[in-house]
Amino acid sequence: MKKRTLLLAATLGLSTLAFAGGAGVPNPAVQGPMSTAQMSNDSDILAMEVLTMSNLAEIATSQLALQKSQNAAVRGYAQRMITEHTAAQNQLNAIAARKGVKLTDKPGADQRLMYNRLSTLSGMTFDMQYVAVQIMGHDMTVKLIDMYLRIGKDADALNYARTIRPAVVMHLRDAQALDKQMRMQ
Repeated sequence: MKKRTLLLAATLGLSTLAFAGGAGVPNPAVQGPMSTAQMSNDSDILAMEVLTMSNLAEIATSQLALQKSQNAAVRGYAQRMITEHTAAQNQLNAIAARKGVKLTDKPGADQRLMYNRLSTLSGMTFDMQYVAVQIMGHDMTVKLIDMYLRIGKDADALNYARTIRPAVVMHLRDAQALDKQMRMQ
């Protein structure tokens, strides 16, 4: 079980932990307010945290797309991502609150770097990279959900994962179709 939890943490990209002096003690001065996942190896909590980071990244990059893109299809997809990921995160926040779990309030470090990179782009280059980020992010999220459904224990979190999986798969397919459409133009 420990091996699975470590594999889950590695797969999920939880590389944002800050530790003091290598002693394994979180350093709040470096990290800021910590989420429950930053102090836990519980697979259920880790999955909720990473799904939160995924939702927040989708919302942030899609808000950027609404600001930067002139492509109606990209803008429509971005608005749908904001609406659906906001609703999904609200559901996850409610589950976490009932369990006394504090979730992060920002995407992961790698996702913030991707956002920063996207913010420097414009025009068709932005649109293509935004869609590539959506494909990559949704593909990773489907894989995370599938892994979590095999190892998770918490009934509410598992139900959430089962419930959102079809939408995440649809988001991935729609992003892939959008990518194909833009490449044909």
